[in-house]
Amino acid sequence: MRDAVEARLCRPGGFALTEELLRWGGLEGQAALQVLDVGCGQGATVEFLRLRFPRWNVRGLDADPALCREGLVETGRAEALPFSDESLNVIFMECSLSKFANPELALREAFRVLRPEGWLLVSDLYARKREWTPGMAEEAGGSGGLLGRLEFSSRIWKRLQQAGFSVLEMEDRSNALAQWVGQQILEGNGEWLENSLGMDRRTRKETSCGYYLCAARPSRLWPLLSYMEERSPFYGKRLRETGISPVRRGDWEEFLHIPFTTAEELKENPESFLCVPPKEIARIITLRTSGSSGPPKRLFFTEDDLMQTADFFEKGMQYLVQPGERVTVYMEGPGFFSIGGLLKEGLGRIQVETTVHGLIRDLEAAARDGEGRDCLIGVPSQLYGLAVQAPWLRPQTVLLSADYVPESVKAFLERTWQCRVFTHWGMTETGYGGGVQCGAREGYHLRDGELLLEVIDPQTGQPVPEGEYGELVLTTLTRRGMPLLRYRTGDWGHFLTAPCGCGCLKPRLEEVRGRLDDGVRLPDGSLLTIHQLDERLLSSGMIQDFSAAYTPAENLLTVTVMGREGADPEAREAARTLLRDTWGGRISIRVENASLSPYIGSGKRRLQIR
Repeated sequence: MRDAVEARLCRPGGFALTEELLRWGGLEGQAALQVLDVGCGQGATVEFLRLRFPRWNVRGLDADPALCREGLVETGRAEALPFSDESLNVIFMECSLSKFANPELALREAFRVLRPEGWLLVSDLYARKREWTPGMAEEAGGSGGLLGRLEFSSRIWKRLQQAGFSVLEMEDRSNALAQWVGQQILEGNGEWLENSLGMDRRTRKETSCGYYLCAARPSRLWPLLSYMEERSPFYGKRLRETGISPVRRGDWEEFLHIPFTTAEELKENPESFLCVPPKEIARIITLRTSGSSGPPKRLFFTEDDLMQTADFFEKGMQYLVQPGERVTVYMEGPGFFSIGGLLKEGLGRIQVETTVHGLIRDLEAAARDGEGRDCLIGVPSQLYGLAVQAPWLRPQTVLLSADYVPESVKAFLERTWQCRVFTHWGMTETGYGGGVQCGAREGYHLRDGELLLEVIDPQTGQPVPEGEYGELVLTTLTRRGMPLLRYRTGDWGHFLTAPCGCGCLKPRLEEVRGRLDDGVRLPDGSLLTIHQLDERLLSSGMIQDFSAAYTPAENLLTVTVMGREGADPEAREAARTLLRDTWGGRISIRVENASLSPYIGSGKRRLQIR
């Protein structure tokens, strides 16, 4: 019976991709779901789902009256769904979203009728090189044919976000399209396919048509805003004062009018951000800024908040390690709710043995804990120092976290340890975990269902054009204890929108280039940052660690250097030469020798201002 139904299916991948979408949503074992297939054609998927899941209420909807089949396919438009608010569990759009006359309205309608925990499951065509619409074919004297809009995956993702969704999975399945085209040719349908597409061969080559799968669900942003309005004294007052109360579900433009949260506001009265009684807080983290005499920043987490980070580590670390391998963590520990403790929890779920060494204070002890390990995790400057001390270690992979990662450090570790170096982006405000590189190492795959990131111009507060650098702004979507709304992180980054080498089509965060407050403006107008110093000094191979301070009144940069053998005069001279070659003539430079504690590099490096 399935073969008879599938025979009428004119769609790449057939029901195999429908089943994959169901697995993404974890829907196969669920009963009594309300399901709608929008743009269902003759209703092949509707029949398939009814046969597979007889307890589901599955209906089909298509705008073409000629396709109406009583009890199977109803006539209706995606832009005006005949269903009440929050009445459906699942909506399918298979090869139909690209053909809707008004995709923005169609997606807003899907958002309206889906329940808060519902799923929107999409498969469709997209453009890999150049976008195209049927109107282009008509202008050239042709017809639209079978094809709808061919758009970049980043445009499709953005349209989903602005309709109120979080895109949890979005992956390339162009191999299914190639197989489907090949099958049509083998079955003698090549001429029909050529005549029906509505696009000539040259245009097909220019657009490079691809095929994708996407699983999205109503963003948790909307229930979060209601939760914060009700429970957080700070945010409740803010939302009322700005007229965004009560919060309208799915109104993206309204969300963008909510004022930013600043670190200063967080420091002033952190308890006013709390949404739970103090007894439910499992951990309070106090962050003190070097050189600041003001109040520290305090962040509050429930046990559930921190366990979400362990969930992220469980998934993200599978890019680096396999079951049965061994890992040493050179980060805060060993407490259960420390970074090391949460990594150990997440890795244990995938059968990876984990030793939490803690931050490095003794390089020889750290080297012993790294022997025979498949993966090492730590702060860039500390693992750089460990590689200088113990070049014989042979981890297969290294994960660098908690600070900006200089390219020179990555290259040195890969060369010294003969390993692959991955990087992670996160901060205490994200609950430690934020995004991690996959095997392709083309940007950070983010916790999209739990974190919402914006990139803004730090001067105007407006979103930057796609692909440009700006300040990262964070909203925590699932945190219960102390959620943050449009929090200005001070980190400088941008999104990569080109598909990842692993097949993921969701935008990813490019490696963060540091913090806005990590630099100082020199008299000639140029910017001096600790990250520039990292790249310049650590590339020499002679310097194990350094600290730096700038004195504006004297226009003086003082750098204290530790060589491989401690207070090494050769390392001092190498540093002086590198600094003068780069900044000589613009600033005065003083280089000193000292044996620095390896603990100096345990957190984010700072350029001290004296």
